[in-house]
Amino acid sequence: MPTALLPLPETSGDAGEQCAVVAVRSADLRDTAEAVLLAAGLVPVHVESEHEVVSAILEGDVVLAVVDAEMLAATGPEHLSRLRQEPSVASLPVILLAGDEELDIETMVQLSITHFVAGSVQSTDLANRVALILAGTRATRRRKVAAARLRDKARAVSAALRGTNDPQQMAALAVQGLGEAFGACHVRIETFQDERVPEVAASWSMTSGTAGLPRLPLTETSILSSSLWDREAVLRIEDHLCSDDPESDMFPARVPAAVRTSVFAPLGHGDQVLGYVWIAGTTGPRRWSRTELSLIQHVCGNLAHGLVQGHVITAQREVLARLRELDRAKTDFVATVNHELRTPLTSITGYLELILEGSGEDIPPKTRQMLEIVGRNAARLDQLISDLLTISRTDAHAGLALEDLDLRELLDTVAASLAPAAAASGITLQLGLLPAAHVVRGDKAQLEQVFTNLLSNAVKFTLPGGTVNVCSKMVAMDAGRQIRVQIVDNGIGIPEADLPKLFRRFFRASNATSAAIPGTGLGLAIVQDIVLQHGGELDIDSTLGRGTTVTVQIPAC
Repeated sequence: MPTALLPLPETSGDAGEQCAVVAVRSADLRDTAEAVLLAAGLVPVHVESEHEVVSAILEGDVVLAVVDAEMLAATGPEHLSRLRQEPSVASLPVILLAGDEELDIETMVQLSITHFVAGSVQSTDLANRVALILAGTRATRRRKVAAARLRDKARAVSAALRGTNDPQQMAALAVQGLGEAFGACHVRIETFQDERVPEVAASWSMTSGTAGLPRLPLTETSILSSSLWDREAVLRIEDHLCSDDPESDMFPARVPAAVRTSVFAPLGHGDQVLGYVWIAGTTGPRRWSRTELSLIQHVCGNLAHGLVQGHVITAQREVLARLRELDRAKTDFVATVNHELRTPLTSITGYLELILEGSGEDIPPKTRQMLEIVGRNAARLDQLISDLLTISRTDAHAGLALEDLDLRELLDTVAASLAPAAAASGITLQLGLLPAAHVVRGDKAQLEQVFTNLLSNAVKFTLPGGTVNVCSKMVAMDAGRQIRVQIVDNGIGIPEADLPKLFRRFFRASNATSAAIPGTGLGLAIVQDIVLQHGGELDIDSTLGRGTTVTVQIPAC
């Protein structure tokens, strides 16, 4: 069986120890490699079986491998190439002890072997190679740790931005967070004039009391920001004093003499630029890593999104506050109208009743007829005022006075109150109610208003000799048991085109208007609001000239 490049260690080192694989057949070379690795602080692990390679890497902190030409030839490049495809093995540094064998450059490139010792292996040569690899490995690890910490700081800044909807507070959090996270001396954020974000400007300095970054020329910064946003890039100046930096000429003109290094990043959302972020250092030149620039772009993206969302939410809150103010004004207006109209209207109807009762002197027939018209219109105005007050209370979401109600008794009471009006018009009013109690949880006064309104409409729009039937029954629905009440008449019906508009406030069916049947157009809107507040449903089905069926469903107890 061929021997593998990377083995499973026979003994694992203590936690935190770094290991090195030794795949060497020559005893002398193995001893030399072991001595060098031990001197470098590594635990040598000798190769035993190719089948345990990956688990060896996973179990131990393996930082490099040492292999000689004899082992390389015995294992075979094809097998080693397959091992290199394993994620845990792919980037492992390998030192080849070539000896006097001729180096096969193609094979070394294929196996990603970049370190070798040719000829007679001296411990100093091998030690130098090991030291070089360890220095690179440790530098890489330091960079990764530093990048991880920087990412954590950037995430903390983004999390802070998501914690507020105030654009000015976002800008203040962003300048401080960016400055502290990236070790800057100064940070400035500024937005351009745009309907999607408010105009904000915020600056931060590492040393309090020092002059911050100045405001840059608007035209130049706008053009530069747009160019960078289109290229999904940021502008970095490692040293403003270095005239060889080709990007220095792109930076806006007003840069203080104390500023030595800068990063200029656009704030954008969608296809438009909203502003810029300027991060500057004054202590000297600085090399900005790709990771730093990428994280700055990430934070800028979160800031731009937050500013847009925060502006929308702020605007919505202002609109909501204004709507509440208008609602209070409307409520005050309705209350004033109620008082100012009801007072004279009560006086008018009172004196009118006295006159019609003959308290003064005999009234001529024509005069009595005119006074009765005045009385009907006064009653109509009184009903309109009552409906407006009901609508106002509904819009204000006044609480319901809930109690357990027997819907059968309530319907019986409503029908009894409307029976005289139905009899006067020659209309038969029939109640087909089940003998068992129909208990619902509701507001008695409001539900009585619902059925009074619906029954009075049925009577009003039914011609003499017609019928109005009221029936109720218990039905099982997905949401639970409900009581279904239907009011059926054979009256004038409603035109099909008017059905979708029936619940609009002040809307009246065209045939009711043409027939001069009195009404305010608020009744059905009020009924619908009350039924919905009780968790119920309201439906109207009608055929012109044949009648109307109104269905009300309310959850049963």
